Amino acid sequence: MNIRSLFLIFALFSLASCIGSHNSAPVTHYGQSSGPGSAGVHTVRAGDTLYSVSNNYNLAMRDIAYVNNIRAPFRLYAGQRIKLPPPQEYRVRQGDTLYSVSRVFSVNSSEIARLNNLRAPYTIRTGQVLRLPSVTQKTAPQKFAGKKSVAKKQPAQQNSKITASGKPIPQQKPQGYARTASAKPQKISRVVTKTPKRSSSRFLRPVNGEIISKYGAKKSGLHNDGINIKAAKGTSVKAAENGVVVYAGNALKGSGNLVLLRHEDQWMTAYAHMDGYNVRKGQVIKKGQALGSVGSTGSVKSSQLHFEIRRGTQAVNPERYME
Repeated sequence: MNIRSLFLIFALFSLASCIGSHNSAPVTHYGQSSGPGSAGVHTVRAGDTLYSVSNNYNLAMRDIAYVNNIRAPFRLYAGQRIKLPPPQEYRVRQGDTLYSVSRVFSVNSSEIARLNNLRAPYTIRTGQVLRLPSVTQKTAPQKFAGKKSVAKKQPAQQNSKITASGKPIPQQKPQGYARTASAKPQKISRVVTKTPKRSSSRFLRPVNGEIISKYGAKKSGLHNDGINIKAAKGTSVKAAENGVVVYAGNALKGSGNLVLLRHEDQWMTAYAHMDGYNVRKGQVIKKGQALGSVGSTGSVKSSQLHFEIRRGTQAVNPERYME
């Protein structure tokens, strides 16, 4: 799951609160047959099992169970609509680009490039089979039969913070922002806190510095949905507008420490690669309030902030909307 996917989820939550209709949402299928390259939604028929569905679409059972929150004993019922995760492989079609494939399956284009040893300009050819990242963690496969495995609990570190390397920070050397090393995906739930009114029609620049990557398509074939601003590590990151925190964590691979804010009139902003954050989900934030500090977490090597502005799920060029 990438930043765009999170924005989509939260935008759908917002729309759900405004729409009174109970009609089923339309479903788009990418690929009309079973096997590699299919994605979308499967409607369960009598006799279907998690195993048969995974076999039919050549998808990992643990991935299907994960995206649908299906737990042991993994029972399905006729008429149930199951979301299909990205396939493990995709055969490139005419006109495909690395960016378009990443958007179809809502996966990170950089991760696709890494898995397939692609180098700039990231050219792909018709008929080429691409490996796609799994939606589950790269850990020991979950078993779907027999006894359930029990994860060994780690001793709790009370009243201590965790560094990006996973080591506890001694209490005598407190840090400004809490950080976690766990990549465990957070459960996505709707934030019901009322969104405050906008303070103005323009967004505040979250941090001062040189823009080292502009919004839009790149010569490499990739696409930047926001801008990347160079700044010294530890520089305070400010909220671009009054809003509510709908996500604060580091579960999105490549984004590092990430904060998403929801603003009035379907606007949202994202702040990624931070060294740490000091806000929590559901917290009401004022324009200019510190969210955390600049860092180099995630897929970047130098200290910078990745900043996005979206209207609904549509990314816009932040430079056109900032003060």
